[in-house]
Amino acid sequence: MGLIEDFLDDTRILPRVKFEDYLSVYLEIRPCSFFTLPAELPGGSEYGRIIDEKCAEDVALLLRTRDLYLRGRLILQLRNKIRKLFKELVLKSEVFKAHKDWAKALGLKMMVEEVRPSIYEVYIYRESKVGKRLKKLFSTRREIRKAIVQVKPLGLPPSLLVYPEELSTTYITELGELLGYPECCIKRYAEERSSGVYIEERASRQIKELKRAGDKPDIYAFFSSNFFPCTPKCPKASEIGRKLYEAISRLSPSAGKAFLKCLEENVSTVEKYPDLIAEYRRMVDARARGLISHM
Repeated sequence: MGLIEDFLDDTRILPRVKFEDYLSVYLEIRPCSFFTLPAELPGGSEYGRIIDEKCAEDVALLLRTRDLYLRGRLILQLRNKIRKLFKELVLKSEVFKAHKDWAKALGLKMMVEEVRPSIYEVYIYRESKVGKRLKKLFSTRREIRKAIVQVKPLGLPPSLLVYPEELSTTYITELGELLGYPECCIKRYAEERSSGVYIEERASRQIKELKRAGDKPDIYAFFSSNFFPCTPKCPKASEIGRKLYEAISRLSPSAGKAFLKCLEENVSTVEKYPDLIAEYRRMVDARARGLISHM
């Protein structure tokens, strides 16, 4: 129990990440989980601010450049600079070192995958076979992204230009299974993404409609901040969240209460998602006309 107590007390890892990502896999509730860098590190926004600051002159030069060939070279240089800064500032930080150390101490494996130079995903899992499936999946994702860049489809929403793999039902299904999501939720997510449904808006609307009807969502169905249940009271999703809560509570009653707070925050975030995304887009537009967000 000493190991878990020390882990729960370590402030270098956010409580949400401890519960949703590390403990969900450690307690064998889910086969795999993931969190995002730098957003889900303590003070994560500061890393982004520093990188933006160090790249400000590069961005300004790019915005002034009209020659398409030169712009292409400048974009490549900027991406490489951001990637280098990210590795130096984030991946080599003491905070991220704590993540790697704790994964090892808890008998878990870690895989770090670049989403784009300024954003990485960290996958936590136990079994080597999960790691093999992840590697294969990431290879597929790179192929999809390469194809999208070459085709440059018109009318594709910005979010899907950044994450085009979400248009692939096969990709979404495989990833959802690896992350331990319920089949009903995976199926609805995949169908809606491929048909252009704004899932964040749908999930938010479901919660609001439920509340207007005098009911409320099942917080256990929102067991991960990266997950959208097919309905706010999905019994399969709720079962996963309740199992995780009960397992965490057995380790530490106070940690169980803290996890309940995370679940409540997840519901609140999903309900507010459209407004949060709109605010984020306004912020991005104000910073170099959104260019840096796609580097």
